[in-house]
Amino acid sequence: MRREYSLAHLSMIAVPPARLADVAADAGFEWFSLRLTPSPSTGIDHGHLGDDRALAQLGSHIDATGARLLDLEVIRMTSPESVADAVPLLEAAQALNARYVIATVEDADPVRRVDTLAALAEVAARHGTSVAVEFMMFTSSPSLLDCVDVVGACGASNVVVLADVLHLERSGGTVDQLAAVDPALLPYAQICGADGSGPAPDAAAARAEGVKARLMPDEGGLPVREFVRALPASTIVAVEAPLAGQSDPADPLALARDMLAAGRRVSE
Repeated sequence: MRREYSLAHLSMIAVPPARLADVAADAGFEWFSLRLTPSPSTGIDHGHLGDDRALAQLGSHIDATGARLLDLEVIRMTSPESVADAVPLLEAAQALNARYVIATVEDADPVRRVDTLAALAEVAARHGTSVAVEFMMFTSSPSLLDCVDVVGACGASNVVVLADVLHLERSGGTVDQLAAVDPALLPYAQICGADGSGPAPDAAAARAEGVKARLMPDEGGLPVREFVRALPASTIVAVEAPLAGQSDPADPLALARDMLAAGRRVSE
């Protein structure tokens, strides 16, 4: 089975959504993602949430490119109230035919966070989309195994696990753990490169690296090839590689082409 690839918005977060759709399609990506919630780390807000006209125009533009929208970011599950707060993003997912919305677990209460995820999954289903739960060392679901536990406890059929090679490595996870996950929970995964290997010294270091200090997927010390080999053959590979100084690249198409080529080198 031929791998399919997605361009994650974080790889060039300042590029406007419609332009990113063009770039992804022209570079040869089958999929792309969009971050429509404001980014606290960059201050960027592309301004589409709650604007039906803007979403309709963006949806028509995406349809014309031929690339498909894999996911929208991001729902931070801090409390039960996060479900209501997520409605504008879920409405955008429905308008744009996004396959997934990304959610992070940020509630320390082990019972409440499962209930919140189950409630979110129910509302997401009504909007025709699914929830991809991303684990990161600096959240309340810091590891792959924690994420699998939360998703399993939730019991919803439209909730999956989003694994990122950087977060797997920095949280002390292994590719053997990834290979043992139910393939149905891994419809897509994210890759990048980074300096060195092994766990991060602390959550703050992991967050800083994840936002602004990644490398191309074929650079650095992460076990990217082993990570991809541990994934099901059908798993879409998303390149999420925010390079230093490249959030608003002078030539986003050239950068996207380089990212796709690097992604293929470690995946095929």
